[in-house]
Amino acid sequence: MAHQFTVNVAIQGVSLEDFKRLAADTSLHEAVCRRIPGENLEILESQKTGDMYTLKRAYNLDVNIPDIAKKLLKDAFRLHRTDVSDLAKMTSEVILDPNLPLEARCQRQVTGDASQIQFQLEWTVKVKVPLIGGLLEKHAEAEIRRFSQLELEIVEDELRKNLSA
Repeated sequence: MAHQFTVNVAIQGVSLEDFKRLAADTSLHEAVCRRIPGENLEILESQKTGDMYTLKRAYNLDVNIPDIAKKLLKDAFRLHRTDVSDLAKMTSEVILDPNLPLEARCQRQVTGDASQIQFQLEWTVKVKVPLIGGLLEKHAEAEIRRFSQLELEIVEDELRKNLSA
């Protein structure tokens, strides 16, 4: 059985209309992914067709493990991530494809009004390791929450930079 959890984050002082306008520019999405902690980022696809935007990237995650383990495991934490966004509906599907026995998907929705925007991320995580999968799913949840929070802080910073420009 898969593990499910929700991440909710509000950004005050950014209207939904401003967010829609800025999110329509692919350079905002690319700027955010370049700032996510990790190594060897490759943007594999960044394409907007009508209201649909696809961003595919690969990078080595900056996970909380000792440096010696990182060296031994080298690209074990290489993550392929695909975001397919409907810019009109303000929804996205995020698929994480790591070099680990893990499946992770997110349904993301952005709502808001003239004074704030609200991100809701509905995550489903499945670790395919017998006996300890549930324990590893809880750890994966903690890491996904940490990276989601960090990513949304970067989104907020990029939005504010673009609004003040």
